[in-house]
Amino acid sequence: MLGNLRLKLLAIFFAVSLWSVVAYASNPTQNHSYRMPIANVANIPAGLVLVGPAPTVPLTVTGTADNLRNFDPHDLTVTGNFSNVKVGTNQVPIHVGNGDPDVLVDAPASVPVRIDQLGTVTLTVSIQRINALVSGYHEETSQTSVSPATVRVDGPKSQLNGIQAVAIVDLNNVSAPGFSKPFSVTVLDAAKKNITTNFTVTPPQVAVKMVITADAITVPKAVGWTLTGQPAAGFRVTNVTVAPLQVNATGIQNALGNIGFLSTDPVDISNQKGDVVKLVTIRPPDGVVVSQRTATVHVYIGPAPGVSPTATASP
Repeated sequence: MLGNLRLKLLAIFFAVSLWSVVAYASNPTQNHSYRMPIANVANIPAGLVLVGPAPTVPLTVTGTADNLRNFDPHDLTVTGNFSNVKVGTNQVPIHVGNGDPDVLVDAPASVPVRIDQLGTVTLTVSIQRINALVSGYHEETSQTSVSPATVRVDGPKSQLNGIQAVAIVDLNNVSAPGFSKPFSVTVLDAAKKNITTNFTVTPPQVAVKMVITADAITVPKAVGWTLTGQPAAGFRVTNVTVAPLQVNATGIQNALGNIGFLSTDPVDISNQKGDVVKLVTIRPPDGVVVSQRTATVHVYIGPAPGVSPTATASP
């Protein structure tokens, strides 16, 4: 009987061992690595500020394959104890809260962070233009404005020297008449590189106004003429000349393209029996300037062919 009992216990032991091996083979223990942000990095004592990006904490999560398959990293909460930090490099104690009891979490006891005094500087906002305006347009720089002209920047005191506050304006596809709209303020370091962390800008946006106008071009344009009235009976206009024949006109391309002849004051030839010569004013359309403001119009008037002047009866 005793021998049978021993055999039975031994068989049970081997069965349990075999089951454990099979179970482990189908659902083995595994490790997954994560880097988690510190949730309370903003809880730094007043007057101090983090230097550089917020540190992340390396974590190792251990569990069975099934448990890790269902594991959600959001069940972890990583916090740091910043209560005793000072200016310089500090080892901040780390605490990891684990909301999943089916896994184990291994984390370092502390992580290094750099701390600096919080400094403040007032900066004039400049415009950083990228890309170029469409061909044929230019910026009226004397009318460009930024409002407000200055902003306050708070950040690590050791990194405030040489920084700039800029509004980055993309001029690609911008044309007349320009724009007036808000732009975010970007902080650049002394090397002109974008600073993305640990700096606060107040206000965070400024209004940029730009006036864009079309480029002026100069082209020759013909001078026109206009007659009013009719010559005396039996006379006609035989020719008209204008001097100069053309003048240089300056304006935007669209406006100049619509000009066939430059208008001038009309010449009245009512009841005239001889030539009329008159100095007239050249009147270009709005936005167009001409190199000469006057022209001479010569109207040639002669007897109409086949028509004799009516004889005057003698008393």
